[in-house]
Amino acid sequence: MNIISKAMIPLYIGRATPYYNNPYLGSEETEILVALIASVQPKIVFEFGVQLGRTARMLLGRIASIEHYIGIDVPFEHMPALPVQKSEVPATPGLYARDDQRFSLLICNGTQRLEPDMLEPCDAVFIDGDHSRAAVLHDSRLARALVRPGGIIVWHDYGNTATEVAEALDQLVLEDWPLLHVYRTWLAYCRC
Repeated sequence: MNIISKAMIPLYIGRATPYYNNPYLGSEETEILVALIASVQPKIVFEFGVQLGRTARMLLGRIASIEHYIGIDVPFEHMPALPVQKSEVPATPGLYARDDQRFSLLICNGTQRLEPDMLEPCDAVFIDGDHSRAAVLHDSRLARALVRPGGIIVWHDYGNTATEVAEALDQLVLEDWPLLHVYRTWLAYCRC
């Protein structure tokens, strides 16, 4: 996978919004994520693995072009493919974003049951849900089918050895996906 320097991504100065401490996505990665998503001026955004909605809240507060943000997660009793992720299954998915009228929540027993014709086309997808190889591959292909030309897909946890994200994304690179890894972060992305 090609590596891109953080300095090559201009930080996005948008509307101020409170920063909800996110134990999974630090402040530097959050700023890079905001810049990447904002770079396509999205109207429709999906987040696979919305968790408590901290990232959704940040993106909704900082990117004025967003008209609809769809957060997808699993019910609390769901058993993830990777046992290390059980503690990440939220009791209240989307909690921090649910007061924003642009936010919608879709609860399903894993995204692998979702097909492109079940969801609307979008401009950006953030993939940070089930980190098993099979799920990341499915979510990536689903995202690519949904994202309109000129859009972006961003993944979290590339390089996290407790997950199978790197294995899945490295396979996509072998399939000629133009993925870039943001140096010294767990973020990777692809412009569509």
